[in-house]
Amino acid sequence: MSDTHLKGLVGTNPLGFLAAVGIQVAFEAEESRPRIWWSDDTVPHAVTDGDFTADAIAEAATRTLSLWKGGFVLGLDRPKGELNLKFRPAEIREYLEMSRGDPAESLATALVAEGGLDNNKIAKPSHLYFTAGKQSFLSIISEIIKHASKDEMRAALNGPWKYDVICPTLRWDVAYDPSYALGAKDPSSVKEPTNPGPEALAILGLCRYPVYVFQNSTVTQGCSRPWKRGSFSWPLWSKPSSFMMVKSLLAHAYEPPPASRLAQDRTRWYRSWGVFRVLRSLIRRTDQGGYGTFGPHEIVWKA
Repeated sequence: MSDTHLKGLVGTNPLGFLAAVGIQVAFEAEESRPRIWWSDDTVPHAVTDGDFTADAIAEAATRTLSLWKGGFVLGLDRPKGELNLKFRPAEIREYLEMSRGDPAESLATALVAEGGLDNNKIAKPSHLYFTAGKQSFLSIISEIIKHASKDEMRAALNGPWKYDVICPTLRWDVAYDPSYALGAKDPSSVKEPTNPGPEALAILGLCRYPVYVFQNSTVTQGCSRPWKRGSFSWPLWSKPSSFMMVKSLLAHAYEPPPASRLAQDRTRWYRSWGVFRVLRSLIRRTDQGGYGTFGPHEIVWKA
């Protein structure tokens, strides 16, 4: 059987990339898992093994997200502050401990880390947390999952995206740039057409970007440390890669450091791993509110 080309998931859009790496998360509990790689086109798109068609992927993602709905990690019966991930130190530990064994356990570890606090001693979430103000991160995730039908996800995989559903968004699509600073309305009150299909798959993809703590500060894999003016970098590779291989690529293949022996070694490693491009998008946050968006991608390394 020929490979499955998922032309809706383009590698130059952070949302498309996160959705693509989320495909393997959808099959994480199953015996057979897809390999994933990227086409060698001007605008690369995701490719999987032929047995894993868009229909099969949409069905697996629907099953996985359905298990998440009633779990502890997304539980909507908690106070609003917790739905915004505004945990106090002891609450972070409790949240992570209670998440063990939950179907969405890997999502919890991609949201907060024990000891990762802001200046007010409240949990500092993932750098991919783009919401702010009255918006509730976990509530938005739940709304996206509710709107992301199997048909929506199948359409997202095949493309093109239609932007025809009124639904909350996590703002990972480059289409949401420029940021609120240049907009006419407060993002928390704006209801505009979006795509719950790729956003739901990207929520699965978020699980592949855990957060850690370094010097009492939250560090997100793939992201530079500055909160206000950071960046997100990601690799594109040409070799069919399993779940664990992709995990390794995401941990090691990111924006190269300045010119050095390490940079030279990294170039050699990238080539041997099948990485042919490393991209970066700036993370832009508004001065008021902190709403985030991704800027257009740029190539920071290529084979």
